[in-house]
Amino acid sequence: MAPTTNNVKIIFGGAVFSTQYGFTVDKVNEVLSWLEKEDIKTIDSSEVYGDSEELLGAANAAAKGFAIDTKIGGGLAHVASSGERVVEAAEESLRKLNTDSVDVYFIHTPDKRVPLIDTLRGINQVHKQGKFKRFGLSNFAPAEVEEVCQIALENDFVLPSVYEGNYNAVGRRVETELFPILRKYKIAFYAYSPIAGGFLTKTPEDVANAKGRFDSKIIFAKMMNTIYNKPSMLQFLTEFGKLAAQEGITQAELAYRWIVYHSHLDGEMGDGIIVGSRFGDHLTATIEGLKKGPLSGAVAKRMDELWKGVEKDSILDNWNDFISKNGGL
Repeated sequence: MAPTTNNVKIIFGGAVFSTQYGFTVDKVNEVLSWLEKEDIKTIDSSEVYGDSEELLGAANAAAKGFAIDTKIGGGLAHVASSGERVVEAAEESLRKLNTDSVDVYFIHTPDKRVPLIDTLRGINQVHKQGKFKRFGLSNFAPAEVEEVCQIALENDFVLPSVYEGNYNAVGRRVETELFPILRKYKIAFYAYSPIAGGFLTKTPEDVANAKGRFDSKIIFAKMMNTIYNKPSMLQFLTEFGKLAAQEGITQAELAYRWIVYHSHLDGEMGDGIIVGSRFGDHLTATIEGLKKGPLSGAVAKRMDELWKGVEKDSILDNWNDFISKNGGL
């Protein structure tokens, strides 16, 4: 049985598949068996996720029936996303993944180093070669999505049909800024960071004590502190923690059940969320929580009230609000 009761798709975040995190081919196969049991059939990867693609290929994930999504790095890659580079990157990803094609091929972030039409020409060439079924965008600003669609229409290129972006209880700007454009072009939305990089599982004391990704020794620390270590966000976290305690559930479960059942995600539009953890018990808890279905109307209403307190301090996504402005993490 699928983990959700409303057809919102669950996608496994393949960024965790890394030897850096202790993953071997055997360990990847263990996860694949668990995903199959839970009826989770799609895995999200990228050329910039270390050796994720190689491990998935060595485990024969595609041959086992999993739909694989992957990405060209775009602005995250060391090499500019020229048309030629797109073709080469796609071929290299397919080689690593040990497959002839993927479901969705994304541009991971916009790449200002080359004209957009050049990148899209390469994407269209790869699509014509049958190397991916659907074209996806990730971390593109609303105006950039519109530009991509207009270029595609004017040049008879493949149109994007999936968008992967930041969406969680403290990051809801996509609802008003991005969703209208996506729905206009019938583009499905895959939500990454449903627990805000772990922020929604913390307490204000955890943030103050630099736990998890707020630890200065962690590569993400500067970004996490810039985005979330603010009075309004910490007040949200306090009230969010109280709400979870009142419901007798974890903060992670509250975050996941809200995004799946009470956000703007629509299973009929093909929308989904990306989940992933290096720790099996965390992943099991996430899926078991989702099987419980929606939260109460009172809890959903309280979540909307809490959002109003952080809306002015929230981000669209990590790329547009931090990484691109700071030259990296």
